[in-house]
Amino acid sequence: MKLLLSTLVALILFLGYGHAGSAEELLTEEQSVQAVQEASEVQASLTEKERPLNEIKAMMKPYFTHSFIETYVKENVKETENGYIVYGSDFIPYSMPYFNYEEELTFGAEKNTYKLFQFFPAEEEGPVSYDDQYEAVLFVKENGEYKIDDVIFSETEPKTESPEKKQNLLNVSLIFNQPEGVLFGNEGGFSFVLNPYFQMKTLLSAYAYDVKSAAVNAE
Repeated sequence: MKLLLSTLVALILFLGYGHAGSAEELLTEEQSVQAVQEASEVQASLTEKERPLNEIKAMMKPYFTHSFIETYVKENVKETENGYIVYGSDFIPYSMPYFNYEEELTFGAEKNTYKLFQFFPAEEEGPVSYDDQYEAVLFVKENGEYKIDDVIFSETEPKTESPEKKQNLLNVSLIFNQPEGVLFGNEGGFSFVLNPYFQMKTLLSAYAYDVKSAAVNAE
């Protein structure tokens, strides 16, 4: 009887806390800014000297998705007698934007893509000219990590939703992608899902109570 009760308690604890690591990890604005800054340094270093191609890809891998790396290499990496290099230029395709980190940056999400972007006023002087535009870095999750997947230029502000909205719907690891789930919430931002997982937890808790009560009465 005690073994059965212990097993039920362990199962309930697993259901209550075992999914804590399963909650969706959200990318923060601070993390995205740091990633862009470090990725910019990596791209700049690729212009400094010739390297083996596999070394170039390895340097980029912590920050960029596989598809981005392949596109960047195809567009920018040139073979020389001593290896591969990116030749410096006023405009290198798929380079990180020259964000002004002392001014406002906008950060948000659209579906499964996070976006960090900034507005750039028109530039008519200098080697590169352009109209008013937004420059954005897009992040997606690849193999469990958020990485840079694209760089876009747009005359209109990129569409996003507030990351805080996603946080509210993922409160304290209680959201699991159950199609049968029914979402409940309040104005304070707390949300939970009533689904088979919670129903099973409630059922096991009630059953464990009955087993414990029977054991006490038997004594």
